[in-house]
Amino acid sequence: MVDTLHLSYTEVFEVIPYRNLLMMQRDKLHTVSGQKVKKISGKELANRRKK
Repeated sequence: MVDTLHLSYTEVFEVIPYRNLLMMQRDKLHTVSGQKVKKISGKELANRRKK
């Protein structure tokens, strides 16, 4: 946990509570892959269905 969150030993074992460390570990940024999702309006979606 010390390495993945880039924290010092003192911060992990003396300063930051364990529950907060778990939350920080879950909230860590992850790389994103795949295609970008395009947002469309309801009208555009309805037009697609008609075709």
